[in-house]
Amino acid sequence: MSVTATLWTSVSGLLAHGEKMNVVGNNLANVNTVGFKSQRMDFADFVYQDAHSLAGQTQIGRGVKIGTIIGNFSQGPFETTTNATDLAIEGKGFFQVQAVGSDETYYTRAGNFTFDKEGYLKDPNGFCLQGWRIDNTGGVMQATGGNAQMVNAAKGSTSPIKGSGVPTDIQLDTFTVFPQQTTKMDFKVQLPKSGGDNAVNTENPFAALFKQWNGNETERAENDPAIAQTSYAEQTSMQIYDEAGVKHTVTVYFDKVASTDYEGGSSGEEIWEYIVTMDPAEDKRQFFDTTTGELRNVNETSAGGMLMAGTLTFNSAGAIVNQSAYTWGGTRTPESSPGSYQAVADPAGGLADLNVISLDPSDMNNWEPAPISSSGYPIVVPNFSGILDAQTSGTNNGAKYNTEINFGLRASNLSQPWSSQGSLADMNVDPYIYNNAYKANDPSTGSEFILLNPNYDASLDDKWDIDTGRYLAGGIPLWQPLGAGAQNLFTAIQTGNAGGIVDKNGNPVDLTHYSDTIELYNIETVTLRAGKYSNGADAIPAQDVTLNLRTGTATFADGTNALVTGVENGGFNTANPLSMQALANAIMDAVNKASPKNLYMYSAAEPANANLLADFTEPAIIEAYASTNLDGAFSSSNAQDGYGFGDLTSWEVDSDGILNGIYSNGVTLPLWQITMYDFVNTQGLRREGNNLYSETRASGYPKMGAAGSSGLGDVASYTLEQSNVDMATEFVYMISTQRGYQSNSKMVTTVDTMLETVINMKR
Repeated sequence: MSVTATLWTSVSGLLAHGEKMNVVGNNLANVNTVGFKSQRMDFADFVYQDAHSLAGQTQIGRGVKIGTIIGNFSQGPFETTTNATDLAIEGKGFFQVQAVGSDETYYTRAGNFTFDKEGYLKDPNGFCLQGWRIDNTGGVMQATGGNAQMVNAAKGSTSPIKGSGVPTDIQLDTFTVFPQQTTKMDFKVQLPKSGGDNAVNTENPFAALFKQWNGNETERAENDPAIAQTSYAEQTSMQIYDEAGVKHTVTVYFDKVASTDYEGGSSGEEIWEYIVTMDPAEDKRQFFDTTTGELRNVNETSAGGMLMAGTLTFNSAGAIVNQSAYTWGGTRTPESSPGSYQAVADPAGGLADLNVISLDPSDMNNWEPAPISSSGYPIVVPNFSGILDAQTSGTNNGAKYNTEINFGLRASNLSQPWSSQGSLADMNVDPYIYNNAYKANDPSTGSEFILLNPNYDASLDDKWDIDTGRYLAGGIPLWQPLGAGAQNLFTAIQTGNAGGIVDKNGNPVDLTHYSDTIELYNIETVTLRAGKYSNGADAIPAQDVTLNLRTGTATFADGTNALVTGVENGGFNTANPLSMQALANAIMDAVNKASPKNLYMYSAAEPANANLLADFTEPAIIEAYASTNLDGAFSSSNAQDGYGFGDLTSWEVDSDGILNGIYSNGVTLPLWQITMYDFVNTQGLRREGNNLYSETRASGYPKMGAAGSSGLGDVASYTLEQSNVDMATEFVYMISTQRGYQSNSKMVTTVDTMLETVINMKR
């Protein structure tokens, strides 16, 4: 074996250490290169030559070679920038870039992207970043005024990929955003337990707000509100948008329903009524008036601006448990035809035949359970344009803009969402008042509620005398004792008996000094003359009436007869006296039958029944929007998904790699989602320079996905990943490489000396 072989062994060491120094030098040269991943060279021993020794066969090494160069793909440090399109990957993955209009594809960790003049998002090499285009017609991600609403960019999908189609060049080509009408209104309200019942209606306590509302634009004076401030407990408003991007204000009014006004509620349960309204002047809904045969505007009726009426039910813990919702025409599902329709020719002549609703919007009988959206929310269908037939969800012509109303509940049973199909008027009861005095006076037989004559004169509502538990009419008592010279009902009596009415001693009875203890004798008939007892403009009784106390019948001037209460059949003599109270009862009953408009009838009545409300059959609570009824102040957090026209002003990229456009109307819309890639063997990637890698057979095919999913890292905006070169480590490599190189060079000089000795042997 030649000594010169040792020279070549040392040369291999020089060459290998020289290449390693190149690797170290390359790492240090790229210590500030964006997204650079350092490398490490590992040596491998070279070929071995067989040799013989006393111990037998052996091997002698012939040097060193480059074993492998390993890429270090660990995370590099981050640098904060002021550019929204400076992107860094937190974790595994690569961006994919392509030459515009070409299939030339590369991968990179360097996220220093900028938009060119054509709106393409490119790296410094001119390659375009790849991503999925997002269909943002689903709604707004964020709007100003506190109306935050997350867009359903993937159309209901739970996939982390919000875009669709094949990844392509990301290009900013949406510099304006066209209006989107509001399709959902969310109201998360906290209604105070201490809230009052401001709007009271004895006929239908669940529709008191509905009856207080007057949206008739032809009747209301200028600047008069459609509902008085004293008629509701709380209110909340939000701005929504129509199809042209015009803003409109929707206001929801709330008022508690007193528990004494209804039956059927659970223990500790509280019910609040609400109405969803808009400015009646902006209400362009129309209906066909069958009485006049003409088209009329809804705002020519009291229901102008009224979109929905209903109730919210809360349990004793203050959590919302159910809801009713009624709309004009109503319907069970959006596909069903709500109410009754009339074919009407379009006055403009554009549409030959229109189905226009022909239900009077002011009639509560025409307010039925609201349509339910496919998501389970009750909907309203406003009409801001005035186009015929654009206001109901079940008709065929015109543009319908269904708008969901969400108080934190939805119907989980879409086939039968409502517990009842009755109208708002079906909960009406005969007029009644709360009769606390009567109940207190006679708790064993008295009723908490008193039914009034269905045709009663409402002006007499304040004539109840709570001290005596009796009604007054026209301010004059019916049977209350008065002082001398005063009048009561008995002054209208003309007896048909000679000698008048006497007591048991034969003494005349002064009926103006009434006493329940006086017993009456010598009385068989009494006559009440029409108009003897007056109640304002109305005469009481309305006609002459003769009361036969023997038969218990009253004969009216028109020849009709009626039985009366309070007397027994028989003559009233010394053996059969009549109490003055019994006479008063009979007289009041006769007068009431003669003048039904003006006097009240005593009889128990059933109050409004909460069980008749059209509640959700299977309500599902939406926790994020659930309204409450707690011991605290009123508060409201509202959201909607509409917006007006806007110009692109800036952009941002979120951690999911979604590029959002920010517009001048305060709207943020998702435009693109950056596509992320990773490889099974990143060591197999080919380094192309310019911070680019290319796919090889060794690397395998790339795995594609969205940022933050499938093991791929998140995207950080306003951030650049720096080189992961560790200078301290590289300096150690430099020193060790230098020493290795020096050692090998020393070996060359040593072998050279040895060869010189051999040559000198010849001399």
